[in-house]
Amino acid sequence: MQTSGPPSPQPSGDIDEDAVDRKVWWHIIPFVVILLVIAILDRVNIGYAALTMNADLGIDPAFFGFLSGIFFVSYVICEVPSNQLLVRTGARVWLTRIMISWGVITLLIAFVQTPVQLAVLRFLLGAAEAGFTPGIMLYLTFWFRKNRISQALSVFFVAIPLAMVIASPVSTFILSHAAWAGLASWRWLFVLEGVPAIIFGALILVVLQDSPSNATWLNGRERSWLAGRLDEERVKKETPRGIPFRELVATPGVLLLCTSGFIVGLFLTSLLFWIPQIVNSSGLSGSIETTGLLVMVPYTLSVIVMYLWSRRSDRLGERRWHIALPFLAAAVFLVLLAIPHGSLAGFIFLSGAIASCYAAYAPFFVLVMEGFAPGVRAAGVALVNAVASVGSFAGPVLLGLVGGNISSPGTAVLFLILGIAITACAILVVRNVPGMGDHPKI
Repeated sequence: MQTSGPPSPQPSGDIDEDAVDRKVWWHIIPFVVILLVIAILDRVNIGYAALTMNADLGIDPAFFGFLSGIFFVSYVICEVPSNQLLVRTGARVWLTRIMISWGVITLLIAFVQTPVQLAVLRFLLGAAEAGFTPGIMLYLTFWFRKNRISQALSVFFVAIPLAMVIASPVSTFILSHAAWAGLASWRWLFVLEGVPAIIFGALILVVLQDSPSNATWLNGRERSWLAGRLDEERVKKETPRGIPFRELVATPGVLLLCTSGFIVGLFLTSLLFWIPQIVNSSGLSGSIETTGLLVMVPYTLSVIVMYLWSRRSDRLGERRWHIALPFLAAAVFLVLLAIPHGSLAGFIFLSGAIASCYAAYAPFFVLVMEGFAPGVRAAGVALVNAVASVGSFAGPVLLGLVGGNISSPGTAVLFLILGIAITACAILVVRNVPGMGDHPKI
């Protein structure tokens, strides 16, 4: 495993490192955050549409869980090859292809007439979006040095709970007010949230550059200085055309990283799809719009905790404990959810578990990226994300099978098992992932 040491010494000359970092930050991060917000909106808007769509199409909880999860079947199949292609074709071209194709498929979902048609398009949506998130993660390593990457990733990943903060009021407003031209409001939800993917997909070609060497908004010395401190050229030169399975399996700690990603993906993603229905049926909400406001609570908390905790991880240069401690907190909340409780207490415990898992998100994926050599980094990051996506398939399906609410005995057992599993991952991350944060300053 590689260590996250200090940045290389500054070359001769008067390069202002902070000024270069600010230029890179403001040119890239706000735009890629918007891209991920759009991605999450188009991935989870089915959860809000379900508030009225399920009755129209005759979809029961078990089949809705399947519809939510089938996205990740094709996503997993295409994930690693997609990241390999991104390295070879260039990030701008490949990310543009990804966004425009998923935007078109989202628009088509607005016109489905049967649950089977919806399932087919959800499967195609996963294939279209595969490689987007790990592709952006890899792309950020082409621009940010090791002492900056966790903060860059934390703000990027903030887009996941931020998307839910935005989706909640926007989606429920559309469901409550949009019923034009004879189309049901849930159909307009897919139309209005699919168009931005096409527009911003095209803008990628204008806004982003493939690497610092192409950045006209940096001067020549700044481009050379920044490129000399990144692994971008090594990643591009050393990434093989095929998938390096042998090197991936031989990477220390890869099995634990994949297992941790699977468990967190199972929990967090199942909630992305199910939480509107969970809140709507909890007794805490009296209308669709109130449901949207309540769903904002855990994700607003997640945005704040995620950003502050990731900045702390960067400041201390430590990853393992910044993963383990939130994991343990999430485990406590999950165990509390497994104990009989009232609706308000359950909502508080659920919010705590969600925020705790998101706090570990950026340090976890920094650990993943730092753990793979440049030549296998594209495939390694995609592999861990793909395994997490297997959990993302299993989570919505399992929650659907146990009824889609947090008060059923099946859900209690599921949360208890998850709490135990996350605790085990926290312990093993501290003890068995070599080379990262051996002397934490917690």
